[in-house]
Amino acid sequence: MNEEVEERPPDGEFKIYRQPELRRITASLLANGAILVVGEEGSGKSVLRSAVIKKLSDDGFLVASVEPTTLKQMMTEICFCLDIPTETLQGKSLTIEKLKIAIADFFKENTAFLILDDAQNCNRKFRFWLKQLRRQRVPMLILATDPPRSDIFVKIPRIELRPLPEKAIREIMESAAIERAIALLPTDLSKLHQRSRGNPMLAIRAIEEEYLGLDFEGADNHRYFDITPFILVGGVIFVIMKFIRLGTSDQALYIFGGIAAAMVLGLFQLLYNLPQEKKRIR
Repeated sequence: MNEEVEERPPDGEFKIYRQPELRRITASLLANGAILVVGEEGSGKSVLRSAVIKKLSDDGFLVASVEPTTLKQMMTEICFCLDIPTETLQGKSLTIEKLKIAIADFFKENTAFLILDDAQNCNRKFRFWLKQLRRQRVPMLILATDPPRSDIFVKIPRIELRPLPEKAIREIMESAAIERAIALLPTDLSKLHQRSRGNPMLAIRAIEEEYLGLDFEGADNHRYFDITPFILVGGVIFVIMKFIRLGTSDQALYIFGGIAAAMVLGLFQLLYNLPQEKKRIR
């Protein structure tokens, strides 16, 4: 029986609690694949990104890691990471279109990886360009918080970062408490754990709040109350009203039932398009 072995980091480095995700991501990239990592703020996307960059760099690969800025700045940053010239022989800066061509040509002739963090904030033109790169099988890792259901985000497989288990969160809290010289009992950790809801950043923030003696008002993570069943029941009732009208010839009842049914369907579609979970960090 094979057991999951948690790798211990060298001194001074972050411990990576998401080893399975790290292995899946690197395996996909090495196979010229693309993968989307989705998670709420503070769930560990940036730590995971850093671990992927280190793993690939240690293996001798070139990695271009960028964050959302202007379109030209992002193109220029990719060129800088991959040592692609951004000027002509006469010293004139390349246009955005020429930068795109230079980057695409580089990926055709070299093995390198593209990593994009906070991709939901990127210019749509840049995301469309990513789709073009994927057509030539450029390996890329995209990380996002609550990405829209469009363009590159629906074109590639995704991994959703779930809340960390209690053991991992307690270790993060204990480490943060040691750094701040706070003595916490197991009962204290249990109480603080409720604030994090499996979120590493909120776990560290809970220790900071304890260290500063700040009052706790409520958790940051909360879900929408699902009223879909009530909407469906309402829709059924209005359909029944329409049938009643057929038997009673009540024109007003028919009109009211039709308008109400249209409103119910519209509301249902609106709620369906909302994210299932709302996350906020104060």
